[in-house]
Amino acid sequence: MSQSKGSGLISLKFSLSFAFVSVVVLTSLLFCVATYPGIKNFVREGIRERLGNIAGIGALQISAKQHSQLKVKSDEESQSYKSIQSQLRNIREKGTDIRYIYTLRKNDDGQVYFVVDAEEDKAEASALGTVYKDANETMKSAFDTPYGVKIESEFSTDKWGTWLTSYAPIVNEDGSLEAVLGIDISAKKVLEYENQYLTVFVLTGLIVCLVIGFLSLLISRRICKPLLLLEQDMGKVQKLELTGNIHVHSRIKEIISMESALNNMKNGLRSFRKFVPADLVNELISLQKEASLSAEKRELSIFFCDIADFTTISESLPPEELSRRLGIYFDGMTKIILRHKGTVDKYIGDCIMAFWGAPHLCDDHAERACLAAIECRDFVDGLTKEWEAKGETGFYTRFGINTGEAVVGNFGYEERLNYTVMGDSVNLASRLEGLNKSYNTKIMISESTYQQAKEKIAVKKLGSATVKGKTIDVEIYEVVGKKE
Repeated sequence: MSQSKGSGLISLKFSLSFAFVSVVVLTSLLFCVATYPGIKNFVREGIRERLGNIAGIGALQISAKQHSQLKVKSDEESQSYKSIQSQLRNIREKGTDIRYIYTLRKNDDGQVYFVVDAEEDKAEASALGTVYKDANETMKSAFDTPYGVKIESEFSTDKWGTWLTSYAPIVNEDGSLEAVLGIDISAKKVLEYENQYLTVFVLTGLIVCLVIGFLSLLISRRICKPLLLLEQDMGKVQKLELTGNIHVHSRIKEIISMESALNNMKNGLRSFRKFVPADLVNELISLQKEASLSAEKRELSIFFCDIADFTTISESLPPEELSRRLGIYFDGMTKIILRHKGTVDKYIGDCIMAFWGAPHLCDDHAERACLAAIECRDFVDGLTKEWEAKGETGFYTRFGINTGEAVVGNFGYEERLNYTVMGDSVNLASRLEGLNKSYNTKIMISESTYQQAKEKIAVKKLGSATVKGKTIDVEIYEVVGKKE
């Protein structure tokens, strides 16, 4: 770049404003006046939609089974109540401008009453069983079928204030309604948003009207040339032709930013060819650097799973059928691992190797690995039942998990890298997977994994075992399921 990227740059917004035809000045002014009510309604609908989305997503995060255990006021001291209350507070903190969040039920008399209230202030919180006397039609309709997210179209007022509220159903596994999640945003905050958007809209329209028409042809030409260069290079990126970085000459700040973003994206895509973990590629893109050889020592939880007697199964199936089944199997298993924030290291034949704790740190990596193994086991069991019902051979998968220090990083050479883990902890996880065969178990974990995950998993102690590569016996456990 022949010129400094930080000095003498002109805003793209300002430049494009000059490019508009001057004859639309009057039209712009009339447009602002005519669309004022529409913009106000648009902002209101946008807030309602966001509020509904938060309620819908929040309701999915709440366990209907756990919520159903809350019956009387004394249940406020139960772990289930505190757990759901903590979830509600977390939703409230992440949802911008939410004031109150709570769950509701209907009693046999048709009265709506509070179950869990996230409010910390006892004076404003509603106790379990407190009847809500100001229930309006929208709130009542949230309990009616078909169940879905309901959002008030107008503000409602109660003893706490004036609100815009959304309701979302918390549904049991059988499809019945357990409760309704309610989320309030104050009317004052909604009006602030509306006024803010309307002010920005009007001011923007006035500014545009003042600047349109000046130097439009000259500025348009100056914009078009670098944009065309960027477009041509983006076409190459679309074809994954990632050689070299583009350099354009422009005094417009946004175009220089687009150039930087495009070159950074190409660096990231080049790295993507070398890495499997998507999180790591995203991190490289955000840091604006290309992957390189590097490694570090971390405490990780390493996960291995393997299909029993896979050689026999593969020999009995046509290649197309084997490929189809493995596709279903790997797709389901991988999605579960990724959902539990694991990093899939590699596929070794029918074996999946994954780990938790890198590239992003997490303190509960042992818990995540065990919970992922339980869900994977259940997934394979369900898949096997489905196949066996059709007269097809199912899969029997064994899992081994170990927690300990390992070397994790980019290994290989500059043109082809593999983000993976190495060390004795990795070997032990692999040995535990194979040891399942001797104990007729499915999920086997080490003592170190058990100590970090014991609050979340139910296990059966198997005793000590001699593992190849170890001079000292290791304590081993079978994971039965989740602790609850």
